[in-house]
Amino acid sequence: MASLLVSSSAIIVAAQDGITGWSAVIADEDGEIQKIVLSDRGGAIVPILIENDGLTSIQVSLDCTGPFEAQIACPSDVTVGAGQNVTVDGVISGVDVMAHPAGTTEDFQVTATVTARQGIPVALPGDTNSDDVAIEIPAIHVLSIEIDDPLGPINAGADTILRMTLSNNGNIADRASEVEVSVDCTLITVGNQVSELINKEVAVGGSISANVVFEAALSHPSKYCDVEVQAISQGSGGSQTSSDDTRIEVQAATDDRGGGDAGKGDDGGETVEVVTTGLPALGLIPSIIAMFSAAMMSARLRR
Repeated sequence: MASLLVSSSAIIVAAQDGITGWSAVIADEDGEIQKIVLSDRGGAIVPILIENDGLTSIQVSLDCTGPFEAQIACPSDVTVGAGQNVTVDGVISGVDVMAHPAGTTEDFQVTATVTARQGIPVALPGDTNSDDVAIEIPAIHVLSIEIDDPLGPINAGADTILRMTLSNNGNIADRASEVEVSVDCTLITVGNQVSELINKEVAVGGSISANVVFEAALSHPSKYCDVEVQAISQGSGGSQTSSDDTRIEVQAATDDRGGGDAGKGDDGGETVEVVTTGLPALGLIPSIIAMFSAAMMSARLRR
């Protein structure tokens, strides 16, 4: 008991002399961290550095609180030897990043309390230290493009109007740096109305639209033409894209879709016509008799 009292007294004296200094900070190898941006899935790792500059080991309990109604996990107890540093991780998960505007911040805080020195429990409340860091909602860019289907087929020489809608399903205002329309029929012309969707800011949850004209040349054959539209998010630096497609049916002035197959059989080859007569074929014996009779008549005439 005497040695225990001496050790405790020595620790108290050391603490008064500042020899048992310690700290708990949110930091990495580059120093203290001022801000941590959540991942797109709403998670983050928070490094907690516990420094013990004292002459005795300490046991520290950690209490972590987090932002945005997140799920928080921290080690409950950490032991740090004399003159040593230990880094542990606080874990943030389960934040619905789409429910918050990009750039919104709330604090993650850690409070560390010394519960024992050199393995000897200390009277509560023990020495405490705390730190916090701003946790930021990331920017999520989700532009989506949609194109309406045609109401029906169009005739060659006519046009149809297809509505294109650009929507912002992300958590930050965005715009399309490019909107490209491609058609696999060279005789269809796309109107320049698509430019109404380019470089126009779209608010979070908002949308803009354009009625784009597709005109088929008078010489256009009967054909199904595939149309594809693609939009590129400017805010994402081009990494986020969206596309949609539809099909336009063009009917020629004179429908020629089946003309090329009219003379083909079921196997795709040319139809072969066989012409026959309605006369019965002559047998072999009657043919010989007829030839013999003709020869006899010819001999009599020569006499």
